[in-house]
Amino acid sequence: MNILITGETGYIANYLYNYLKSQNSNYIINKRSIKNNFDCSMLTGVDVVVHLAGLVHKNEKNYVEKDYMNVNTKITEKLAKMAKEAGVKHFIFFSTMAVFGKVKGEISDKTLINPISYYGKSKLIAEGILQTLHDESFNVAIVRPPMVYGPNCPGNYALLRNLSIRTKIFPFIENKRSMIFVGNLTEFIKQLIEHRATGIFHPQDPQYINTMDMVNEIAKVHNKKIYTTVIGASILKICIEKTNIYSKVFGDLYYEPSLSFYADNSYQRYNFQQAIAITEGKGT
Repeated sequence: MNILITGETGYIANYLYNYLKSQNSNYIINKRSIKNNFDCSMLTGVDVVVHLAGLVHKNEKNYVEKDYMNVNTKITEKLAKMAKEAGVKHFIFFSTMAVFGKVKGEISDKTLINPISYYGKSKLIAEGILQTLHDESFNVAIVRPPMVYGPNCPGNYALLRNLSIRTKIFPFIENKRSMIFVGNLTEFIKQLIEHRATGIFHPQDPQYINTMDMVNEIAKVHNKKIYTTVIGASILKICIEKTNIYSKVFGDLYYEPSLSFYADNSYQRYNFQQAIAITEGKGT
């Protein structure tokens, strides 16, 4: 099977590339950047495109809406149409949880789609275009992962890791968040490829993440002890409750379990403790 992964330097793209290489010697896998230009030649003989390249939300303050539409929508449309014309059988598109907008708490199959960021809007429009291209010969799968974490990952996990290692006191805040370990996510993508799966998917880890538990677990694998405080939680809430940092790290945001069910959930190879240990270089 010939697989093309877009997003040559991306975190998930590189992890997926290495994982697929290790799983099946019959896979022919290439990574390509499509940032500046691309043509039909890169799709010759390709069976599956995993489209990971995109302009992500963390850069939103540096770009305008047009930038997101150009990269996440127009380039996706161009690539998909070229892929279909070239005879690619399966197109897997990485979308985002952000298509649901400013939702708090549980996301279910009844939750309305209402993106508020340029990132979420551009991804949702791309989803709609891809769904119009889907047919029996060109199968489309759309993946809306929650926050991804794993070894050397960027983003909010790195912030929590630094807190876990450097602080001895952490606010007692109980919350629920959907996250997915990169090892579970790459196995999920492998299964989509093998099954030539179509539709919209919301993979997540087998357990919801409590931010306080994550900080404690990271500290634990480094043989450190963290003390939690209710007073600290109250101060933190007063200081940053209205900021994006509070909602992204300490708020409730999770997929209802049935929304993430796929193939007996065999893609969820690692539980919370195993995933943290591997992420911190203390497990295999």
